[in-house]
Amino acid sequence: MANRKLETISLAGYRSYNNDFEQNKIDFHNINIIIGANGAGKSNLISFLEMVSYMMTRGLRGHVAKRGGTQPLLHFGAKRTEQLQGKLTVNDEDDEEYTYSFTLERAASDQLFFAREMLYYQKQQDKNRYRYDFGVGHNEAGIAESYETASRSLRDYLARLKVFHFNDTSINSHIRSNANTTDSARLHSDGGNIAAFLYRMRTDPDEAPYYERIKKYIRMVLPQFYDFILEPDENRGLALNWQQAGSEEIFGPHQFSDGALRFVALTTLLLQPPRTAPTTIILDEPEIGLHPMAISLLAKEIRMASKTSQIIVSTQSPLLLDQFSCNDVITADYDSARQCSVLRRHRESDLREWLKEYTLGELWEKNVLGGLPL
Repeated sequence: MANRKLETISLAGYRSYNNDFEQNKIDFHNINIIIGANGAGKSNLISFLEMVSYMMTRGLRGHVAKRGGTQPLLHFGAKRTEQLQGKLTVNDEDDEEYTYSFTLERAASDQLFFAREMLYYQKQQDKNRYRYDFGVGHNEAGIAESYETASRSLRDYLARLKVFHFNDTSINSHIRSNANTTDSARLHSDGGNIAAFLYRMRTDPDEAPYYERIKKYIRMVLPQFYDFILEPDENRGLALNWQQAGSEEIFGPHQFSDGALRFVALTTLLLQPPRTAPTTIILDEPEIGLHPMAISLLAKEIRMASKTSQIIVSTQSPLLLDQFSCNDVITADYDSARQCSVLRRHRESDLREWLKEYTLGELWEKNVLGGLPL
């Protein structure tokens, strides 16, 4: 699959985003750091992408049901908002452009159905713009079953817009559980197969250097860490066991602290081989539970990963924000007068004088960038 990237997103009628489709349009770069106060719309933008991903595998009905029906998804509910709209433009390295747009309406069964679903496809050197109309009235995305080459190509990309959540590190979480060695093709969004993923990396001569790099970065935050002890049992099960430097004792995954385990998972995700790296990596407040030094190192890993993947990160951390440039930043604000979220990008030229004396994190705290509670 060609290296694809999100170029723009427009949404309307979704959660905290009002019905102004053009206002709720935002451009995406290679690195996108989304800042804002609690309730400003950061996570809602990311959850919109997550919903689109579910749509690509006929998972819309299940997704709506798990979110408590249509009311929580529509801006101030169905009485105020009749339609939920979305449009995503995706470009790839072969100069192909895909635009997927849809309108969802609420059915009497408290589910959503498609009032419109379209795909436009064009090659840069081709004057023709191809249009695919998937009809109306269906409960699951028509693109999910289309055999057209353009549809299948975009569907494969959008289906992988997974949000990586490593926040559940409870004793019974997937990330602390055993994995099967056969489940190692791609890292799960909850890190549940991390032991198998690392095991494959370590045993593949072409990927072993990436495994060694991951160990190196983990040691920068956990100097007592020496290596993972990845030994499959008779059923090909594998635990994320590890060893301390200078010790023969083997520790289990439950002996990683919550913050340490999250950092291990984030480092594995961001420093994996380009062959397996997601085209787009989406992280929602990855700094939770991390030491300030780990947050600084996380920023470096994000920049490294951006060489092969597009990165979308929401954050509450001024320290993480400090590690990036002004052009990487999107601010989400909640407009109390209009009762909606507003997104905007920043340009370095607008903040040049400020940046001579302050970091981006300091400008955020001073409310120069917006994104603070009012």
